[in-house]
Amino acid sequence: MIPDDTDVLITHGPPYGILDGVYSGDHVGCEDLLAALPRVMPKLHVFGHIHEDYGVLTQNGTVFVNAAICDGQYRPVNDPIVIDL
Repeated sequence: MIPDDTDVLITHGPPYGILDGVYSGDHVGCEDLLAALPRVMPKLHVFGHIHEDYGVLTQNGTVFVNAAICDGQYRPVNDPIVIDL
């Protein structure tokens, strides 16, 4: 249900395989969200939920941001991420 012309996408969780790793080494993101990305191709996709894989990744023209402030133990240790578009 994501419109094709979406430039900035904000979701609760990440797409599968993109900043979605947990301590066990598994990827736990959403496969349906990953499947929608080639159609939508947002400039920026911001999410959190998976605290263990905080950070920024650029892939296929999209900047992905896992903006989780807390680590896997729910300690607020990660700095805010600033993105200029």
